[in-house]
Formats: sequence, structure tokens, C-alpha cells
Amino acid sequence: MRIALVQPAFPTGGKVERAHACIAWMVERLEALGPGDADLVLLPEYATAPGAASTERLMELANGAGEGLLAACRALAVRGRCLVAVGAVAREPSGLYNRALLIGPDGATLGSYDKVHLPAAEADDLGIRPGGSPRPLQAGGLHLGFATCFDVYFPEWFAALAAEGVDLVLSPSYQRSESAERLRLMSACRAIDAGAWFARASYAMPTPGRGGHSLVAAPDGTLVVDAGETPGVVFAEVAVARRWVKPASHGKPDVEHRALVEAHRRPDLYRPRPQREAAVLSAPFPRLCAHRGLSHACPENTLPAFAVAIAIPGVHELEMDLWLSRDGVPVVCHDPRVDRTTDGLGLVTELDWPVIAGFDAGVRHGDAWRGVRLPRFEEVLDLVDGRVGLNLHIKAPGPDGRLVRLVTDLLRRRGMDRLGYLAGDEDVLAAALDYAPDIERDCLAHPGDPARMVAAAVQYRCARLQFGRNVTAEAAAEAKARGLIRNLFWSDEVDDARRYAALGIDVILTNCAHQLAGRL
Repeated sequence: MRIALVQPAFPTGGKVERAHACIAWMVERLEALGPGDADLVLLPEYATAPGAASTERLMELANGAGEGLLAACRALAVRGRCLVAVGAVAREPSGLYNRALLIGPDGATLGSYDKVHLPAAEADDLGIRPGGSPRPLQAGGLHLGFATCFDVYFPEWFAALAAEGVDLVLSPSYQRSESAERLRLMSACRAIDAGAWFARASYAMPTPGRGGHSLVAAPDGTLVVDAGETPGVVFAEVAVARRWVKPASHGKPDVEHRALVEAHRRPDLYRPRPQREAAVLSAPFPRLCAHRGLSHACPENTLPAFAVAIAIPGVHELEMDLWLSRDGVPVVCHDPRVDRTTDGLGLVTELDWPVIAGFDAGVRHGDAWRGVRLPRFEEVLDLVDGRVGLNLHIKAPGPDGRLVRLVTDLLRRRGMDRLGYLAGDEDVLAAALDYAPDIERDCLAHPGDPARMVAAAVQYRCARLQFGRNVTAEAAAEAKARGLIRNLFWSDEVDDARRYAALGIDVILTNCAHQLAGRL
């Protein structure tokens, strides 16, 4: 694989004409590349808005000259039949993101990565929002990860990328004040940490010995190419399939370094989340989803019900119901009112959280359960900590989609945005698609008409839909053809659950997870 690293001069001084000149320089260099010159072209962070020190300037550049740069990237990808990775800025309903785009040979965006670790200059001064879990992209037979600028300072991020088995880590960067020695050292170390190739593109700076040094590092930490401190485009020939092979220990046979390290990790000591998450996401179908926790034996939608369900081997997901309290807290409760499940009275949406927290959600199950209360969504996330998937039934999106926004923000903040999916009717799906299109949606609309439910799931770009017991073989087959994961509400008996699994159901919601686990 031939990688091209584009290193422009940074537009110092905050003058917009210098930013335009920087973008024009990059466009010119991209237009000079043709078929066979590169298999992958990497540009720096904020390439569509370089040097912007305010949100207004950021968006002015991104929506103006930055669009021209993106057009040049897409044109190169088509002309050169190559991949192009470029640092951009994206405005979503949820806010601004420092987004790296991966453009494929057809000129379309194959995927994107939103920078996770944000320094104050981005989070506070520019109002940039962080991304969530590592989401490696598949392209041209490669497993690509991202680490944008400040991400490089976090070796644990590269441990997470190693757990994903990435081949190449792409790093669009600024790092304007770092010394050449530190840039080279960190790049080499992060390649070793990930057990993968590492490619970095940044800006040449006017201060000698600072910034610049777009480079490629091999999995053993060897620097293959280093652009130094001057503007230009440099190329590196990379054998992406090559890994660092070394003796397992002195006198022992050779082994691939990442395989050696992965085999000897102690994840329970320092890296439990990625391992747990990977186990959940790779579990075979059919899977079990504990409906409102282990609701057959415990007070529904409470921490004990969820904790017991998590402890049952073979439970892959928890289902829970969410409402927004009057004071803006996501509360786990099935009914719109607290009357049935607690000793309190009233609508969740008309009560403040301190009042709801005082209600007893266990007393109706006997004195042994007295004192159990309804949890906040955050408390459930603390309990789950990546151990199971989360089927989040949002009963109403809230004013202006506020509950949808709060739930998705919490998932991202806790790094569980791949484990959680938002389930609801069309109003919830529309709000979720608008605010957080990257988080999976589960269609619950039109439960009385399975065929119409499939159509709605496609309309709202859902990853899943949740059939009722009225599901037909035709609807299940159509959902499969559409690439949808098929949930079922509900089944509590083994033979019944097996019948639905034979019909093609992927995830069975059950109140009796302890009776079905391991028996499908």
C-alpha cells in the first residue's frame, strides 16, 4: 500500500486569507495526484477549517472553502481509485464535532470518526462535542482505526484499538507545539501499543523544531517516513499485512507481537470494558433480552432486577423503559404513572426526581423488597458498565427531543454508544435519527401490522425492529432481507421461544431469563 501524507503550512495569525491559502494549497496538491500515485491519502486535522480560533470562523471556513477541499478529496478518490482520509468539522443537531472522514474510491463517505479526547481549546473555546466508542472502519480489505491529535496522548485508546484488531491507525493532527522528538517517540510507541501501522498528517509550523513531522510508523515502532518541518506531500510504501514478529521471550519461538500481548493481558485489572463489549457484540444469535430486568422474580425496572439478569450467563441485553422527569432526569419506569409499581402517585413527567426517588418500588412485592426504588438511567449505566447490551425503550422523546438527547449523550459519555440502542415509536425514531444517527434504532411502531413495521424500520434507517407475537414468517423474512435484527416481544417458555427462534427471531425479550438462558 502506498500512503500519501499531505503536510501544509499552518495558517498562523488567525487571518482568514491565510486559511484560504492553506486550503487552496491542499486542493492544488490533491489535484496533482493521479491514478497509481497513492492507495490512501491522509490530510491533517481541521483541514476544511485550518487555524480557526472561533466557532464562527470554523463554520465560515468549513461551509465555504472547506467544501471545495472536500470536493477535491472526493474527486481524487474517484480519479485515483484510492481512499482519502481528511480532518473536517461537522455540525449535527447534537452540536459540532471534530470529524475525520474516510472517502472511498467511488467518492462517497465510507465512514467517519468523531474525536473522543478534547482539550479545552476545543471543548470550551469552540464548543466541540466528543465522540464515543472506537468504531474501526472496513475499507479495501483493511481494518482502519482513528486517533485524532490529542487522542494520541492516551495509550489506553490504542489498547482499545488493539482489541479491535486494527491494521492501520490514521491520525489527522495539529500538535503545533510538540517537539519533533516527542512526535516521533509518541508515534512509534502508539504503533507498538496498537500492534498496527500508524500514519500521522499534520501542519508545518514556522517555529523550528515544533509541529510538522507527518510520518508513518511500523508496528515495531520503526519510522518509515518523516516529512520533517517543511510543507509538502510525502509518500510511504507500507506492507499493511506485515506485523511485528519477535520471540515470545528469550529463547522461545517467534510470535506476532500483538497476539503475544493480547494473550497475556490481564483485562480484569485494567481493561475490562473493551473485552466485555466485544463479547456482547460478537455473541451469536438468538440472544436473550431481560425484559425490565428479571421482572418475573424481582421488582421490574429496578437495579436488583437488572443486576440479577446481568449475573445470568446467556443474558445479552437488558430492556428498560425511560421517561423524563419534570426536572429533566431520565427515569426508568414502564408506565407513564408511578402508581402501579411504587407506593407513590402521579405522572413521571409531572414529578421532580427527588420526589420520585423517595417512592418505594419494592414494597408491592413484599416486605423483603421494601426500600427498592426506581433508578435514574445513569445508575443503570454505572451498574452495567459494558457487560450487556441496552434495549432502551423511550416512551416519549420529550420536549424538542430532550429525553432522546440526554440518553444518547449519556451513552456516548460512558462509552456505551455501541451497546445501547433506542427503541420507540415514530416520534422517538425521528428524534433519534435527527440527533444521533450513529446510534442504533429499534422500530416499535405499528405493532399490530408486522409488514408496516418493517417499512417504518427502513424509513427511519433502523438496525432493528421489535415484532410482537403476531409476527409472520413473511414479515420476518422481509426484515432479514432488509438487514434488520429481529427482536420479539415476548416469550417466557422454552418451547415457545424455540419456535420463534426457528422463525428467524434474533433477540427474544423475556420476563424469565433465568428459565430460558442456555436453552435456546
